[in-house]
Amino acid sequence: MVTTSRGAVVRPLGAFERTIDFYMRRNPIQFSLVAEIDRPVQAAELAAALGKLRRRHPLLAVTVDRTAPEAAYRETDAAIPVTTLAEGTPWQAAVAAEQTRPVPPAPAPLARAVLLPRGPRCDILLTFAHQIADGVGGLRALLDLVAALDGEEQVPGGVPEAQEDLLARVATAPDPAAAAPPAADPRMSTPGELAPFSGRVPHLQALALDQELTARLVRRCRLESTSVHGALCAAAAVVFHRRGRKFVRVLTPVDLRRAGGLPDEVVNRFVGARTASEAHEADDFWKLARGTGGSLTRQRAPHVLKAAGAALAEHAPTSGEEAEAMMAAATAADIQITNLGVAEPRRKGAGTLTALWGPAQITQLSVEHVLGVVTVGGRLRMTELTHDPVAGLVPDIAAVLAEACAGPGEGAEAA
Repeated sequence: MVTTSRGAVVRPLGAFERTIDFYMRRNPIQFSLVAEIDRPVQAAELAAALGKLRRRHPLLAVTVDRTAPEAAYRETDAAIPVTTLAEGTPWQAAVAAEQTRPVPPAPAPLARAVLLPRGPRCDILLTFAHQIADGVGGLRALLDLVAALDGEEQVPGGVPEAQEDLLARVATAPDPAAAAPPAADPRMSTPGELAPFSGRVPHLQALALDQELTARLVRRCRLESTSVHGALCAAAAVVFHRRGRKFVRVLTPVDLRRAGGLPDEVVNRFVGARTASEAHEADDFWKLARGTGGSLTRQRAPHVLKAAGAALAEHAPTSGEEAEAMMAAATAADIQITNLGVAEPRRKGAGTLTALWGPAQITQLSVEHVLGVVTVGGRLRMTELTHDPVAGLVPDIAAVLAEACAGPGEGAEAA
């Protein structure tokens, strides 16, 4: 480890991390997660818990040094900053405002916190620069923060490896029984257009399904041999088709921790997978959901992920322009859905965490809709950010899910 006055080099950025960093030089990407807490938390208490979190996850205590030929993470002693907003400030307003404030690569850590007092309760918002974490990594940090606030000790963690290095060691082989992927549709490769960062406040919609509908959705997905995420993608596509779009692309960030059995760490561990549908497919919801789920299963097969990691390592962008072209081609979609799955506190008796929202972000592509999904306490919650709002998009997605799970007692509550 090399030591300088700027802090020790932790490790160079991997190929994917460098791609994100190149892209972010002109197109800031930071995402936020919100925890609703059933007791008040003081700023000093939160700062102390964040200090423990920095020791638990080393990338929460780094900056990005871009002065070397290859950017590197460097240690920083700076604390994760905490901002306390006025009593009763809605978390939705705080999250939208966070998208107007890029997280600089240096000198502070690449994360920050906002405390939102609400009388006998509070909300805690964590925002992460995308160079150090993805949505699942951010969720790991937020759950560990809640555990620290509940008095749990945080065991210091090691520096996570770059995902290309981990994938290179994954032993995989193509499944000879796997179905061949369908022929590529040229419409899938139409690149998106970048929207120069302007600091505008994005529009936010948030909604929570009630416990009964969430449980019914899970049961019906099992009966229909698909996943909840497949149903979410299908529901979003149906909403856009009903509004007149003939061809709909949905982008899914695939979590490599789950798909490839990688460690649960605060770091980037994902690849993008896209699915698409024609307008006529909206007539059979569960067939569309199964087709979407099957496509995602093929795209997250370990040998496919390993090949994608190797290809990026060999042909990584070397400039901001190359990174922008790659991101615009790889992530263009009508909607991006990041589903963090089911999240529960490790200490069931603590009772501190009552709800989670996010991840919430904007990626600087024009006409984008970014939907974050997470389930806690038996309720699936959706948070959408965009600069081009479609009225009722999130409630309509919930309504399509309710229709598909038709039966007594379905419903949803707006956040």
